[in-house]
Parts: sequence; structure tokens; C-alpha cells
Amino acid sequence: MRIMTLGEAKKEAVQHMIEYTRNGTPVNQDSGAYQDYVKSMNPNANSSQMELCKVKRISAVMTVSQNPITNLLGLYGMNEEQHFPGNNKTYSATGVKSFSVEVDGPCNLRFEEQVNGTWQDVSGTYITPGGEETAFDGTIAVSGIKIFTNYRGLLASSANSVRLTVIANYPIKSRYRGLFAYAYPDAENVPRYAAYVPYQFPSDFMEFDKMMRAYNERQYTENIDYKGPFRNRNGYEILINWHLTGQFDIHYFRYPTVITNDTPDTYEFEVDIDAQTLIPWFMAGYAIYTENANLGTQLLNQYYALKESIFTEDTSQPGTIVTGGW
Repeated sequence: MRIMTLGEAKKEAVQHMIEYTRNGTPVNQDSGAYQDYVKSMNPNANSSQMELCKVKRISAVMTVSQNPITNLLGLYGMNEEQHFPGNNKTYSATGVKSFSVEVDGPCNLRFEEQVNGTWQDVSGTYITPGGEETAFDGTIAVSGIKIFTNYRGLLASSANSVRLTVIANYPIKSRYRGLFAYAYPDAENVPRYAAYVPYQFPSDFMEFDKMMRAYNERQYTENIDYKGPFRNRNGYEILINWHLTGQFDIHYFRYPTVITNDTPDTYEFEVDIDAQTLIPWFMAGYAIYTENANLGTQLLNQYYALKESIFTEDTSQPGTIVTGGW
């Protein structure tokens, strides 16, 4: 069966409304009455598909790869530490090109490089909490945060010794301090150092399914060492153990594209084909309801009866887990 388009659904909806012909002759589709019906249908097509995708879920996969690099501070960098005004703490390593650190309150993160025995400010770029890449000259002034927030970026340093000093204006804490020997194309690509690394789902995320991991010796198994999904300001994210390497195929169920008044009739519905056939009933029921409540009710009852039938028949569960080699 061919995928149904929005335009085809409108035509079928009008047929359900018994408004497609007059005395056996097709109604002029350019007439005002016909256009009043079809121009009201996009929002209801959207509502129906958004409802049906929770019964006939739309599968999607987000793929990420992870290869943890060495933290020049060692595992000590993972520890949570308290910082007080007037009691600055310094963390140093040689050949630092990038960094990642989390703090939970106002402070200054100062980066210095030892040149000919003298400590000098070192410039760089970092990612702000809002996701913008910003330049700094020696010091990142942290403000406006109350929870642990990541700051990561690049340093314009050489092979000399580099130190990070956390200068607290109030009692704060730091954790996940990482100093790395590698540069990256931009600050956004610097790995976020943490026990579990967050990965942001696309905006169409609806529900998590499973996570598969491809790694050494052609192994492809389910990965259960993750946390989440969690909701954040940008949607949902999932966290993967920092120490794991490989490719991670994160299977999830997504929402369909939102149908607006500007969506063209060539748009193809995204739920399963057997669910697509229900959408014109919903569109027709609401299009005719004000004019003919009895008919509108009959059409909507038909829609919900059909929906109940596919819900009963739908035995789909998260897919079978594949283990072993490929």
C-alpha cells in the first residue's frame, strides 16, 4: 500500500463527509464551500497523527561514537572538591591543549602557562552554558549559575606546564576537572569530561527504546551502562559511561513532523500505513461537526473504533536484542 499524502487524506475526508459529489458530479474543488472544509483540516491531521504515533510508534536511531581520551590529572579529576574564598586550588599538567570542568556557583576559572619560569595568562575559547563559543583571555568569569554547569574549551598553549586555578568568590564546589593534551576543531568538539557523558536527543524525541554498542572484535551488544533519558532545557538527553568506547546506536521512538497550515499537500504521513487510513476520518469528523453534529459524531466514533482495533492488534515491543559478532 502506498503512503498517503496530506492532499489525498483531504480528498478522502471530504468523501467521508458525503461532500465530494453532487448528483454524481464531483464538486468544484475551487469553490468556497469545498475550500472552507479542506483549509480547516491541517490542524486536525496533525492532532490525529500525533495521537496515533503513540499507538503505532515511529522508530528512529541516533548514533554517537565515543573514545575517551586520557585526563592529564588522572582519575583525581573526577572528585568533587569544595572551594572557599581566599583558599584557591590549582590543578596543573604539561602540554594542555583543551579542558573541561564543572562548577556549581560564581567563580573565576583562571588558566596560566609557565613561560621561562613565569606564569602568564593563556587565552582560549570556551562554550557558554547557552551553547555559544566565546573567547577569553586568561580568565572565564562564571556567574548566574546555582547547579553544576560544564565549561569546556580550547587553550592557545604550547608544550609548557599549564595550570587551572579555581578562584571562589563564595563557597562553591567543582568536579569533573579534565585537562587534555589534544586540540579540537572548535570548543564544541572538546569532550565533556564526566562520569557519564550526556548526548542530546533530536527535538522529535518521544520515548527511549534501547541502546546497542558496536566495539572491538566485531561485537554488537545491548549497552545497559547508561543513565536517563533526562529532560533538560533543550529537550531530552541520555548519559553514557565515560570509560566506554565504540559506536552507540540509540534507538528511540519519535514524534512526526508537525503539520501546520503551511504544510503542502504533498507531505506524506509518517505513522504506519495502517494507521494513516484513520486520519481522514478524524479530519472529516471535525470539519463537518459544526455544520452537522450527528454526522461529525458518527465519523469520530468510526475513527476511535478503528484506533481501538489497531491498538488491540499492536503487539509491538522494543526490538529483539542481538548479541555476538556481526
